[in-house]
Amino acid sequence: MQSLANAMPTTPFDLSLLATQYRSASVYPLFRELNERISMLHPDVLALLYHYGAYAEGPVLEFGPYIGGSTIALARGAVDIGNSARVTSVELGRDYRHPTHVTTNIVESLAANLKSYGVDERVNLIVGHSRDQSVLDSVKSVFDDTGPFSCFVIDADGYIEEDLALYKPLLAPRCHLVVDDYFSPGAPDKEATTRSQLAALERRGLVEPFGVYGWGTWFGRLV
Repeated sequence: MQSLANAMPTTPFDLSLLATQYRSASVYPLFRELNERISMLHPDVLALLYHYGAYAEGPVLEFGPYIGGSTIALARGAVDIGNSARVTSVELGRDYRHPTHVTTNIVESLAANLKSYGVDERVNLIVGHSRDQSVLDSVKSVFDDTGPFSCFVIDADGYIEEDLALYKPLLAPRCHLVVDDYFSPGAPDKEATTRSQLAALERRGLVEPFGVYGWGTWFGRLV
């Protein structure tokens, strides 16, 4: 079996091979720790995000990091491999009474976790709703400095079509996409919105699916 590829996956098979191989990698305990402490994402998904951060060919854009598990995985990948790419993360912020990962202030917890894991200087944190003009302007400012985003991670309200309509001009061709809650028994309305919007994008030939991993995270890329 080949060792972990030092590049972004270009086919669904590449992605499945990465997910399998990371389970025996020395860094995998980090993803279990993040899942147990601060992230609602499966360790396999965090491993793939780590790989995306490590080998992204440009900056990464993220919506809805919650308290930072996904952001830490992305940024740690870049730091560990020596990739200069930065993560721009947009978080609306509020309190959230999650059964295992509760916080009274999402933004404060997110900032503290980024600092605790030593990646705060790799992350541009923007507070607000992704479809607010002020947030779009802030992301455009990052784009003007760094160039197009090569990876786009979305864990927000399920309205993927609206987010892509606004942000596609800032994304690189064949930008890799990661969308959470494609399967989400605890949030059926969000799951229905996420699935229907991704299906519409697929029918229009705008996105290519690579598969669903962990507890329901969709991976693919722009066509």
